[in-house]
Amino acid sequence: MDNRRWLWRGACLLVAGVIFWAVGQAVNPSSGDTEFKKTLESMKQVKSFRGAYIESASGTQHSERLWDVDCNRVIVHQQSHDSQTGADSPFEMKEEELLVGDQRYTRSGDGSWENTGYAGERGSAKWYCDNVARGTARDLLPDMYTMVSHALTEKGDKKTVNGARCREWKFAVRSLGLAAPLQGSMCIGLDDHLPYEMTTKDGGHYSYSDYNRPIQFEAPEAVLQPASSTGGSN
Repeated sequence: MDNRRWLWRGACLLVAGVIFWAVGQAVNPSSGDTEFKKTLESMKQVKSFRGAYIESASGTQHSERLWDVDCNRVIVHQQSHDSQTGADSPFEMKEEELLVGDQRYTRSGDGSWENTGYAGERGSAKWYCDNVARGTARDLLPDMYTMVSHALTEKGDKKTVNGARCREWKFAVRSLGLAAPLQGSMCIGLDDHLPYEMTTKDGGHYSYSDYNRPIQFEAPEAVLQPASSTGGSN
């Protein structure tokens, strides 16, 4: 009986602690929560930027991805490079595509661009730009909606990334949709509150630059022109 009484009291204290923590967060959120909310709102104002992702899972596996986004013209340029060496089945794969409005172009071996047609409801430049405007472009920019809702944060030092002064924030995201907590750090601009770098515990490294600056694309104007007829994102 005494054991059950103590277990019941312990459970009540645990529930009360969670409630007090939740109320405290609502009334006086941590500085990390406040900063991440500013980042989310700042990201919704972005019209153009560049991004890069590099991961080396081991000494033999390497993945790299680059993307250039111009939502003023509704264009997304993406490049990927995956390779594996020193294994029974070594390989190397490179891909490059240009999304213009709702059309997809792929780079041929001779350097020309081939129109492969409609890019689909999901995955077109228009779809990406609509998500950028909502702050939900999770595969082009950090998933700040999840960060705001589920991340535990720790304030770090200031540093310079891609020419911008930013502050590093360590994070641990605990969400029912994740098998294990997502841990890493993000460097957020001191002036514009935009992300400039993100690293994850599993070895991924993201960098972001050229926010709201003109983006030049190495493609014929005839390829880029159709974007003007699709209109920008709201």
